[in-house]
Amino acid sequence: MSVRVYCIKCGYVGRIESSSQEAETVKRLYCCCTNPECGHSWAMELSFSHTLSPSALDLPEQLRQKIRKAGPAEQMHLFTEMGEGFGKM
Repeated sequence: MSVRVYCIKCGYVGRIESSSQEAETVKRLYCCCTNPECGHSWAMELSFSHTLSPSALDLPEQLRQKIRKAGPAEQMHLFTEMGEGFGKM
C-alpha cells in the first residue's frame, strides 16, 4: 500500500520529498505540491493510532513453534485453550 498526500491549498496530489523519524510511532513527512501553479510545501505527521489485531510475536516462542507444527484442527484447539485462559485473567 502506498500513501497518497494532497495539497490543502489546491487539492493536487503532493509528493513526499523526505521524512524523519520523530519518535518510535511518529514520522514527519516533508511534502510539496505537484501543481506547478501552486508550489505549496508542507510538513505532516504520520503516526501509529492503535492495534487492530495483536502480533503473533507477542505469544511465547514455545507456543508459536507448537502452532507452526500443528495441523488446522490442533491449531483451533490451541487457540480455544488460549481464549479460555484469557477469560480467567
